[in-house]
Amino acid sequence: MTLQRRTMLQMPLAAAFATPAFAQGADMAAITAVAEKAGKLNFLHNVPPPLGDLWIAEFSKAFPKIKVEANRLGSTEMMQRFGTEYAAGASEADLLMTLWDETLLKWSDQGWLRTWTPPEAAGMPERFKIREQIYIAQFNRSCLVSSKTRIKEADAPKEWTAFFDPKFKDKIGMDPPWRSVAVQTMLAAWDQMGIKDVAARLKANGVRFFNGSAGVVQAVIRGDIWVAAVIDPPVITALADDAPIRAVYPVSGVPTTGTGLMMPVKAPHPEAAQVFMNWAVSQNGQKALLTTAGAPVPRPDAGAPKLVPGVDGQKILMSSDILMPAMQKAMIEEWRTVFGLQ
Repeated sequence: MTLQRRTMLQMPLAAAFATPAFAQGADMAAITAVAEKAGKLNFLHNVPPPLGDLWIAEFSKAFPKIKVEANRLGSTEMMQRFGTEYAAGASEADLLMTLWDETLLKWSDQGWLRTWTPPEAAGMPERFKIREQIYIAQFNRSCLVSSKTRIKEADAPKEWTAFFDPKFKDKIGMDPPWRSVAVQTMLAAWDQMGIKDVAARLKANGVRFFNGSAGVVQAVIRGDIWVAAVIDPPVITALADDAPIRAVYPVSGVPTTGTGLMMPVKAPHPEAAQVFMNWAVSQNGQKALLTTAGAPVPRPDAGAPKLVPGVDGQKILMSSDILMPAMQKAMIEEWRTVFGLQ
């Protein structure tokens, strides 16, 4: 089922009227003037460093009067923090950007997200505009990374099953699923491919966990591990630095998580959030994100990645289609049990 259809089916009638809506076709010049007078934007996101900082810097060049105060957290930690704060009646964030998760639809149902259509969103495919509240700005794909210094080209793994190959025992690594929605998406995709009992099998094969996707990539570069499964933004950064790694997007399927932008209803600086969101989905904002992060973006006129393949011809498995809340909960419980963590 497509994201658009699932969103329509899951949207209660009351939710359509649950959040205040800015006037559609709003005068961006007037909105920008108010935002620049306030001069501040609190941005809570999980774009891997330094890519998020570089992208925000491009926004600051276009709108120098709006000071962006950004705070980056892992996707799961970020959602837990925002959910706890907002439920308690507080919201310091003006704008949120995080990997897709069913939690975002729950926030929408609860009336936490502001309804507004950025004028520049007209250039975005409809599938990536959700309830006029959540706008998918980027794709994060999981890929199979291996060390060029430790593994010869002829022996380089090309499919996910390499993670269970005994010849790579104690030389495989990943971000733990209890802290990453992207990893949860990858595991859901593996399940669809018929790869079962993953936690137990990876424990037996000596999988190593690292703190964040950038940490996983650095471990491959150092040679601490030889093979890794990781989202591609930090991989692209490493490739740009000529790091001795290779990235493969398996033919069997490419787990992909969209990164969504949204505004809380209680945002203290809503106009600044509008300005950033409108820029983020514009051709210029999407090109800036593509250039700084290197990963593909939804807007067709933004171009294609330079260091990794685009999505054309790949079997893309979107998190919004394969990762269900019950699956997420069961997955995390299983992994914590197998690895003896609470």
